[in-house]
This record gives sequence, C-alpha cells and structure tokens, in this order.
Amino acid sequence: MKPVRATPRRSLTWPMKPTGRRVWLVLHVSLSVGWLGGSYAMLVMGAVALSRTGKPLRPAAYDLLHISDTAIMIPGSLGALVTGLVLALYTKWRVLRHWWVVTKLVLTVLAMIFGYAYTAQGVKAALAATLADPGADIGPLEPGLLVGSVVMLVVLFLATVLSVVKPWGRTRGGRGSRSRSRAMTRLQDQQTAMRDTRPGSAGRAGVP
Repeated sequence: MKPVRATPRRSLTWPMKPTGRRVWLVLHVSLSVGWLGGSYAMLVMGAVALSRTGKPLRPAAYDLLHISDTAIMIPGSLGALVTGLVLALYTKWRVLRHWWVVTKLVLTVLAMIFGYAYTAQGVKAALAATLADPGADIGPLEPGLLVGSVVMLVVLFLATVLSVVKPWGRTRGGRGSRSRSRAMTRLQDQQTAMRDTRPGSAGRAGVP
C-alpha cells in the first residue's frame, strides 16, 4: 500500500526574512507612535482653543489642528495600517489568527473613520468660523472636538497596549490552522518512518 503524500496548502504569503521584518517593524512602530503623538498634540491645541485665555488664539489653534490632521494624522494612520497589515500577513501572526491582531485592526480602521468623518470635518468648520470672527460662538462643536481628541487618544493607546501585551490567544480560524499544521507534520513524520522501515532501506542508506 502506497503512503499518502502530504500536499502542503498553497499560501498567498510567505515568511518574511528577519532583516525585512525588523525594517517593517521599525516603520510600523514609528508611524504608530507619530499617530499617537499627533493625537495628543491635537488634544492640547483643542484645549487651548476652548480655554478663556486662548480665545485670541482660536484661529491659529484651529489652523494648527487642521495642519496636524493633514500632515500627521492622515499619513500616520495610513502608514500604520499598511505596515501593520504587511507585518500581519508575512509573519507568524497573520491577520485573522489571533484576537489581538483582529481587535487592533478593527480599532485602527474605526479610528481612521472617526478621524476623517468627525474630527477633520469639525476642525474645518471651526477654522472657517473663527477666521471670520475669533470670538465666534460655534456651539457644541468646540467641546465636541476636544472630546473627539480624547476618544482618539484612548483608542490609539489601547491599540498600543494590544501590540505589547498580545492577549486572548488564537481565534477559531487560528486554532484550526494550527491543528492542520500539526496534522501535516505528523503525516510527514509517518511517511518518513515508513520509508526508513522499508526492506533494504537501511542497506541503501549505508551505501556512499
């Protein structure tokens, strides 16, 4: 009876070399930290615009908020997402095999949507209103931007904690993938043992 050959599953990705992994990891950490720092800077500028002493500085504060959003938050978020996906796809973690990776990906996408749909649009509206009149009343938009900056900062901080702690273990798909990998390894070991125990295999093994 012929042994069944183990057919490895084809994958769209391949293991990343250590040097490449370090380069992508440095890029990912740098962009993520820059995104987090930009969020904190926007929180500080929003607080200055909201304070009484900062009333004359409101146009400048919202202008800086707009520049920070355009030059730091948007490139930082896109860069963190792309480098994170590359690291997930081409290292042992993958995208959908560990709960911390899935959760971090969801938080990243939600933060990007929230930043564009709420924070960026609110900053543009506040800047347009205060350029015409630094003391203009923009209603709940001003404290709303401050709260939005706090929410963004908390979400990005949680994503950073997930990257360090890596909690919760594997997803259902990740457990299934590990089981298939172990089964494939056992089958390959059985095939090797069967070849080694065939009649005449020991004699052939000793022939130079």
